[in-house]
Amino acid sequence: MTANSHCSSVEPPGLDTQRREVECLLRRCELRAGDSWYVLERRWFEQWKEFVESGDQNSSSFPGQIDNTELFEDLDSYHLKERLVENEDFVLVPAEAWHKLLSWYGMVDGQPPLERKVVDLPSTLKVEVYPVQVFLCLHSNMDNVVTAQFSRTDSIRKSGWVWFCSHRDQTWSLVADLICCVCGSDLYVVFRRTSVEDQDSYQGQPGVCGLTNLGNTCFMNSALQCLSNVPPLTEYFLRNLYLDELNFTNPLGMKGEIAEAYADVIKQMWSGRHYSVVPRVFKTKVGHFASQFLGYQQHDSQELLSFLLDGLHEDLNRVKNKEYIELRDADGRPDQEVAEEAWRNHRRRNDSVIVDTFHGLFKSTLVCPECHKVSVTFDPFCYLSVPLPVSKERVMEVFFVSLDPYAKPVQHRVVVPKAGKVSDLCSCLSEMTNVHPTQMVVADVFNHRFYKIYSADESLSCILDRDDIFVYEHVLRTLKFSCLHQDYGTGSSSYGTSLFGHPLLLSVPRSSCSREALYDLFLQRLAAAVDMSVFVSRRYVRCPDPTDELDEEDEDDDEDELYKTQTNGISDGKMSSSRRFMGRRHSVRVCPCCLVHSSSLSSGWESFYNENEAEKYVKHVSMEVPQQQTTVQLQECIELFTTVETLEEENPWYCPVCKTHQLATKKLDLWSLPEVLIIHLKRFSYTKFTREKLDSIVDFPLRDLDFSDCLLRKHPANGEPPSRYDLIAVSNHYGGLRDGHYTSYARNKDNGQWYYLDDSKVTYAKEEQIVTNAAYVLFYHRQDKIRKPTLPAPSTNPAPSSDSQPHNANSCKNDEAGPGSASCVTMETE
Repeated sequence: MTANSHCSSVEPPGLDTQRREVECLLRRCELRAGDSWYVLERRWFEQWKEFVESGDQNSSSFPGQIDNTELFEDLDSYHLKERLVENEDFVLVPAEAWHKLLSWYGMVDGQPPLERKVVDLPSTLKVEVYPVQVFLCLHSNMDNVVTAQFSRTDSIRKSGWVWFCSHRDQTWSLVADLICCVCGSDLYVVFRRTSVEDQDSYQGQPGVCGLTNLGNTCFMNSALQCLSNVPPLTEYFLRNLYLDELNFTNPLGMKGEIAEAYADVIKQMWSGRHYSVVPRVFKTKVGHFASQFLGYQQHDSQELLSFLLDGLHEDLNRVKNKEYIELRDADGRPDQEVAEEAWRNHRRRNDSVIVDTFHGLFKSTLVCPECHKVSVTFDPFCYLSVPLPVSKERVMEVFFVSLDPYAKPVQHRVVVPKAGKVSDLCSCLSEMTNVHPTQMVVADVFNHRFYKIYSADESLSCILDRDDIFVYEHVLRTLKFSCLHQDYGTGSSSYGTSLFGHPLLLSVPRSSCSREALYDLFLQRLAAAVDMSVFVSRRYVRCPDPTDELDEEDEDDDEDELYKTQTNGISDGKMSSSRRFMGRRHSVRVCPCCLVHSSSLSSGWESFYNENEAEKYVKHVSMEVPQQQTTVQLQECIELFTTVETLEEENPWYCPVCKTHQLATKKLDLWSLPEVLIIHLKRFSYTKFTREKLDSIVDFPLRDLDFSDCLLRKHPANGEPPSRYDLIAVSNHYGGLRDGHYTSYARNKDNGQWYYLDDSKVTYAKEEQIVTNAAYVLFYHRQDKIRKPTLPAPSTNPAPSSDSQPHNANSCKNDEAGPGSASCVTMETE
């Protein structure tokens, strides 16, 4: 049996044997470089596990043929969707387990097996779910692109044009007229007549330089691009001022290695000689000193930024021997005195370009709820992490299925409590449908099956926005039926079936649970008519032409015999009552165990089942109301940051008067602000009930962000300290909690132009593009410290990028999501 076979060719063993064989292979199989593993759609695999654990060959949980449809972007190219998550979207199975499953169940026609190699990456072995994509084209004909996929373990060679590119080493090789480069998980190769000297002599705008994605390192690239465009920090490194301040003995530092690696990246980016820089040495150094950044998993740009600022500070700390300083409480002293003391103490232990540029001072006020003791301290900060107003409601889209068999499903949009239960969803839907909440059953429908049926007291947080949620009206005690399905087999075996249509959920009284009663009820629901001799449906089936009826007596007998074999040999007259629903070699049949109804595939199958009609639904008026994009002002977030809050039980304060831990109230105020202010928007919300990313648009100013009203410190000269800021950079995050892509906007210090930086790709940006719901970390420069651009603004031509020519934003596609994400090396040819 080969991996390319799509049909089951062996009789599968018993369900218990299947389960034991596959589980044994999954337990004992270890990752070894070069081995093959297979990507398998998770829901199909979960359905298979449920099937084999049931021990019933006729169970309604039979998974059918292996189907990876949900993993593909489209079914023409079979290109994998971006940002699939292991154990959420797919599972990985070793080759031997895959071959067994394939031989037992077969695979949907046309789908390719998703074979992937185990690659040996630095510090880890990993199954390469997304191979390197190779795009070959001429610069003179960029539309004519040849695409292929290779493992990172492969060497790519081309006879006649002797060339080689290694993803692991990120090397560039140029022989004759060919240049190739790996960008993220994509390899772009473009031909031209050139030379290495041409590349080295490139003189672009300093600082306008991409950063190669080494594999899920967009978070790092985004943070580096933002810091690169902080003028005082970049000038400090470009002028080599760091060389005299490297601290090799600081036990809290990284022996100067982080500072040196960062300096190397900055010098390359601002040399004007590179379209894109490969920050491999920097990445290695970061992973060496911070193990959480080892490997090539996606991380958070703000977490990397926090580590980097702290690491640079300790590597460049001018204080060689830190003295011990005992902190004092205010004890009623004036704020000015306490704040100056706190800042002096901070600078006695921490003195670096990072402190000079990024550190400010908080005033923290704690009040004991028992004795009302007030504790005031002043604490330094490197960035502000400000909360976003969190909505307590959630919008859900669901399909309501009425008891009326003639009524189509109706799609509704309802607003429910985020911390609510399934019963709350039913109550909201009840107001739109006039159906009592207790007469509703909420189900997740996937692949024409009930994937899960929810109880009324389950939390709504377990229902994802991407789930297909159906709410069924029901009465009395509910029994769940499987759905109509199309049978590819010719015998009585249930192997090789493919489901179609929506599943049906029927309600029956306990007194009507006999096989015959359930059979009648199912056909009645399916046909939307009580008189089974008519058997006409406006939704699911339609009456066949009388000329299609079986005329030959022997064929009638064959149909009756087939029916008997599927009803334990019992003939109950149902065959004649449903005759009008049957065409030649076409029958409605019922499994006596699980009541799975199916139709034998024949040339007349489409004549009886109206697939288009069955898939139709009606949109409720609630779907026509456009969803409002939540917009909040940055000032609101800052006000929330300074709002009085009560400490959580997990983090109480020890009151020196009460001599016990108390849930004190706490208030943070801004005392002094740094030259460059970093504002972290806390988009990732974690509560006892929910985990989510907040996609609200935070409306932040590009100029004149004024803190004069919320700064406590007053300048001794004119009463007001410098408090106005202009935006210089933004780190963006696109995507959800477990995945996504990071990019950045940055204003070049020399020409004042804004750029959009997406890994290797750099394009011009307009100011009106910068405020989006992806903004995650904001960088502001105080106006009294901003130096006017020394160069004229560039023309409005397409922006230079990691390309040698002005970049066409649509010419290439990168491996991760984000607006205009692309990376390519374009060269000219004759």
